Amino acid sequence: MLDGLARVGFKLDFGDGGTGWQFKYLTRGGGYYFNVGCSDLVVRGEIGLEQFSDIEAFFAEGATMRSGGTLGAELIVLATGYKPQEYLVRKLFGEEIAARVGPIWGFGEGQELRNMYTRTGQPGLWFIAGSLAQCRINSKYLALQIKATEEGLLPRDTRAPIHRSS
Repeated sequence: MLDGLARVGFKLDFGDGGTGWQFKYLTRGGGYYFNVGCSDLVVRGEIGLEQFSDIEAFFAEGATMRSGGTLGAELIVLATGYKPQEYLVRKLFGEEIAARVGPIWGFGEGQELRNMYTRTGQPGLWFIAGSLAQCRINSKYLALQIKATEEGLLPRDTRAPIHRSS
């Protein structure tokens, strides 16, 4: 299967130092794929595969390729989770906010996930990611925290102390 995927241009990645998907899950919460049948279709050529670096631009019916040709498509799926979320925060919001937020994913103090499904050091900036199961389960807890923050029951900034009334 892996040889077939490589043959059609699928970029394989075995994790930092060959550690595999488990370490990617623990440190990034993503960046891996489990085959549930789609890989077979890609290998057989029933689902096409193009690299983003070969695409010049998108248009309603597909994409213009850097080679000058066009690629017609009914559906384009962008698998974009190859860089850590800190990269996107820095790119979109700047160095100051990225520093305020700090690391995302991986385990921090008390072996809790860092800045995932909870308030961050940047008021109003929340992160949810991972598998569908993780997002479905944790979205409820995240929504409750957002509601509590909006109603003044939790401080907006994670660095502010929580005052509990008796």
